[in-house]
Amino acid sequence: MNSSAGPDGIPANFLINTKDSIATPLKLILRKSLDEGKIPDLFKLAYVTPIHKGGSKLKPEQYRPVSLTSHVMKIFERVVKRNIMKHLIEHNLINPGQHGFVPGRSTKTQLLQHYCDIFETLSEGTRIDTIFLDFAKAFDKVDHDILLQKVAKHKIKGKIGLWLQEFLNSRKYRVVANGEMSDVQDVLSGVPQGTVLAAVLFIIMISDVDENVKSSIVRLFADDTRISRKITSEEDKVLLQKDLNVIYDWENKNLMKFNENKFEQMSHGEAKNVKIEPYKTQSGNEIKIGETVRDLGVIANNNLLFREHIDNIVTSSKIMSGVLLRTFSTRQEEPMMRMFNSYIKSKLEYCSLVWSPWHQNEINKLERIQKIFTSKINGLDQLDYHQRLKKIKLV
Repeated sequence: MNSSAGPDGIPANFLINTKDSIATPLKLILRKSLDEGKIPDLFKLAYVTPIHKGGSKLKPEQYRPVSLTSHVMKIFERVVKRNIMKHLIEHNLINPGQHGFVPGRSTKTQLLQHYCDIFETLSEGTRIDTIFLDFAKAFDKVDHDILLQKVAKHKIKGKIGLWLQEFLNSRKYRVVANGEMSDVQDVLSGVPQGTVLAAVLFIIMISDVDENVKSSIVRLFADDTRISRKITSEEDKVLLQKDLNVIYDWENKNLMKFNENKFEQMSHGEAKNVKIEPYKTQSGNEIKIGETVRDLGVIANNNLLFREHIDNIVTSSKIMSGVLLRTFSTRQEEPMMRMFNSYIKSKLEYCSLVWSPWHQNEINKLERIQKIFTSKINGLDQLDYHQRLKKIKLV
């Protein structure tokens, strides 16, 4: 309801409040757009606002561009996306290793599959090596011609195929900052930021990244990519490096770019008489070997104990709890629980199936966050902890 208007000047609340009156005219306009393969230029314009991520404000790379596009166009994109996803799922055209932007898959399913690979390897008494790859501005580097070839390869043709071509071509943007607006500039590459279709177009673009990988496991969440292989001999290390080189070749062929400085390597388990040595990047540099890596928001260790991750969750939850209790004077149950569920419980439960603690001391640390916060709620301070949990339906 409160979303700002895009370049067409139509705010979200107008569309919501007038939906019964404008639904039919909109349907006719958008149906005509699909039939004729034409999209008004205003619907392909984006207002881009740079958001500072941290670090020096003088460096452009320290800003994240946020794009504002037409709400009317995004309504139609949702219709198109739903049908494209239905087509991809029904015809098994989604890479089985891709967990990003796919119904029924998530960071949790990706991590669970990865740790199943690890536990299976450890149960066999051997080692698994994993390399975490990092794309540099992956969504912005997508070449439109290559993407449209892959769209056709995924059997998306006819009117939808022509409409997607028009959707990508001749896109424009203007930068909005400090109350000023730049001249109109051309978008030369990338899936269009601020659009609904950007996600599904990207997973189509990256769908064949492992097409020629022969003997290793490749798993993805959008552009977050890892490649793993069981290591029982020196030959296995050679084969993993060959599969890495295949992905480097894919990078060059598809005009994408890896950020080699952010590559990380981790090993789980042991292989007799096989040393842990760094694999190589495309430029020949050694990949950093680590005992800890941040993997899709979970701090993973090669000992599989997740103690650092749990300590990090406890610290950040304490800080957030303090901020909320200092900022808001209310202690009524409804707003307090809304704050807890939105800002604290979400931290405590994120991918908890993966890192769920078994040591009582770690369980107590996590429980204490919930115990202290709920004790501040009016009317619950006289109840013991378990009674409070029942009263607010957390058990």
